[in-house]
Amino acid sequence: MIEIKEEQVISLRKTVEGIEKRLIFDALNSCNWIVAKASKKLDITERMLAYKMKKYNITKQKSVRATIL
Repeated sequence: MIEIKEEQVISLRKTVEGIEKRLIFDALNSCNWIVAKASKKLDITERMLAYKMKKYNITKQKSVRATIL
């Protein structure tokens, strides 16, 4: 068994959220912020993409890089 010190613990939830935000932002950027195209690229429904955009406060006007970091 691997022993992990307390200061080495990484939040899986936060890591997954960070990756998800980056993927969503990149997909939207590459599809000129057309949600229907980006959702197909991500293989999720438009409704799910809209939900995640709201959850992570991702908008075209806002600098998402600051949100992701």
